[in-house]
Amino acid sequence: MKSRSDGGPLRGVGRQLAACLIEFGESRELVTWERRCASPDILTVTNLWPHVERPAHGPFIRNTVEGLDAVGIKSDVLFIRGYTGMVSYLYGALTVVLLSAAKPRYSLVHAHGGETALAARLYRGAPVVASYLGSDLLAPREGGWRSRWSCRIRSAVIRVHAVSMTATTTKTDEMEGVLPRGARRRNRVIPDGIDLQRFRLINQEAARRHVGWPTRTPIVLFAGRAEAPEKRLWLARYAVEEARRELPDLQLKVVSGVDPNEMPYYYSAADCLVHTSASEGSPNVIKEALACNLPVVATPAGDIGKLLDGARPGKIVAANRDALAREIVTCCRAPRRSNGRSLTSGMDLDSAAAATLELYRTLDPRVGESRGSRVRAALSAGVTSHSELA
Repeated sequence: MKSRSDGGPLRGVGRQLAACLIEFGESRELVTWERRCASPDILTVTNLWPHVERPAHGPFIRNTVEGLDAVGIKSDVLFIRGYTGMVSYLYGALTVVLLSAAKPRYSLVHAHGGETALAARLYRGAPVVASYLGSDLLAPREGGWRSRWSCRIRSAVIRVHAVSMTATTTKTDEMEGVLPRGARRRNRVIPDGIDLQRFRLINQEAARRHVGWPTRTPIVLFAGRAEAPEKRLWLARYAVEEARRELPDLQLKVVSGVDPNEMPYYYSAADCLVHTSASEGSPNVIKEALACNLPVVATPAGDIGKLLDGARPGKIVAANRDALAREIVTCCRAPRRSNGRSLTSGMDLDSAAAATLELYRTLDPRVGESRGSRVRAALSAGVTSHSELA
């Protein structure tokens, strides 16, 4: 893998040591610099970032960084490749310690993911913000007993640790509610935004040709991390199997790990999205489907009820095969697009960036100070955005 640690001169012994550590970590794909700026305002530490091997690995984190960049906040991005094992977090933690001893210093550190926050909090001399993603706080109850207990222990540690953060963000009020009282006082609810320019309806026939699907067959889409137990792909399969009693030609297409640039074609090609997750924050797949006017049949989780309020056709139903099958048949018997895009106000990247920037400036008014008018304009727009989001 090509090293990304050559994005600018490292000054100070701390940065030299951090550079050596990251170079060693990169050679073993444990930690990598994914983004370097000449004059960064903040350090972003994340365990999710799209890359060649996993193009769908946290595109919403990259969208967040790019959204802040658009309003003038420059960020270095340190990617802790947690999927390689616990040792990557140890490397990440040591790197953060060395960076905090280096000059020049970051004005603020922003960690995405509860596990990443454990490492990022070791940075000294600047505010450290943790953005929790969903399952890191909510401890999904699906999967085998070992997996469930592991998730519960992990979530318990992350919740207690949240008290040590300068500030936190959650995607929903439900997530905020599980934080300790001390952390809740410093929390803001800021859901992720989506790229409404990218996610828009494409002609269905053209979309089906693009993805290789039959043009006249009713198709239900399951999108997301199909391998995750809490997503309950098994329930979606059972529901579609039951729906075939009335629609024999009905097909279920599972799309997982696909390049985000391809997803608008899949949303446009399908007749219905089925979302059977048992645990969520504020799922971007629902927002993206709405932006493409795709009807959604979902089980209750996270803020899906709020997202789908007023969407027709589509519905939130009980997490059982029969209820899901009935609504899938309703959506696919005579397919038509939904009114979803009309409900996406406030789901854009700019709204999320403005709310995040407002949080940054409450912690350190100097963040983005050198960017001048761009940051002031974003803050002016962000007062309304934050009230809508939170």
